[in-house]
Amino acid sequence: MGILIENTDGGSKKRRRWIFAGYVKKGVQATLVLSLIVFAMYLVGSMPDPGFSDYLLFVLLRLLRYLSLLLCAFSLFALGFSVNRLVHFPRLRNVPGLFFYFVTGMLGAFLSMLDSFMVVATGGNV
Repeated sequence: MGILIENTDGGSKKRRRWIFAGYVKKGVQATLVLSLIVFAMYLVGSMPDPGFSDYLLFVLLRLLRYLSLLLCAFSLFALGFSVNRLVHFPRLRNVPGLFFYFVTGMLGAFLSMLDSFMVVATGGNV
């Protein structure tokens, strides 16, 4: 099942929500920021001027792979919670959240595939 809490919205109306949904939303935000930071570090490190070592570049790629897969997983769970909220509380303001989680899930999948492509293009894993 799950743990439910009662949430009051300032009035007498009580609404139940999953505690796990809050953790998933924070997980999406954290993994999105971390994966974008790691991807930016990889792009900067692969330029000739800074010249990160190959070992460090492969460590960044491996970290990007795991973060992007976590981003996909968190986005999938958050998308499920958003669909549930949209079905039970049909409002137009629930649609942008649904779209955001879909886009972050697709971004995580894209970064994961891009990571695999970069590993293959550079000649394998260290």
